[in-house]
Amino acid sequence: MKKSVLFTLFSAVLFATVSFTAAADDAKQEKQQKEYKYEYVESPMSYRQVNVYKILDQKDSYIVMHSKGHREVGNVAIPKKWYKENPARLRFRALPKGMSSYMTVFYKDGKFDYVILTVPTSRMDPVWGIADAGVSVNTDKDTLDIVY
Repeated sequence: MKKSVLFTLFSAVLFATVSFTAAADDAKQEKQQKEYKYEYVESPMSYRQVNVYKILDQKDSYIVMHSKGHREVGNVAIPKKWYKENPARLRFRALPKGMSSYMTVFYKDGKFDYVILTVPTSRMDPVWGIADAGVSVNTDKDTLDIVY
């Protein structure tokens, strides 16, 4: 009998201590949140994303055919050397099943930073193709701007 009374008393004291500590922590967090001033800080990064219809592989570049506007198709050449740079300005990401290929161009402070092509990894996919041998592309550029 004495053991059950002592156990009950001990449990009540323990419960009261835990409850008081939790209440004090909640009050402290609430006070800190009121003191913190939220500021809007604009990120230096922005991006543009377009659907990719076709990627034509060429000797020194990839020619990407992408959506432009409602019914138009835009073309942009991406030098292959961007993939080997450190940090890479051309990155590839595997396309999840059930999605269409797309290209995301990232800008830092309004200037081109890097591009990610989210495409199927298999070159047998219809989105991949080979450019004609007579096509010449300027691969000496340092920027990439896509026009909607």
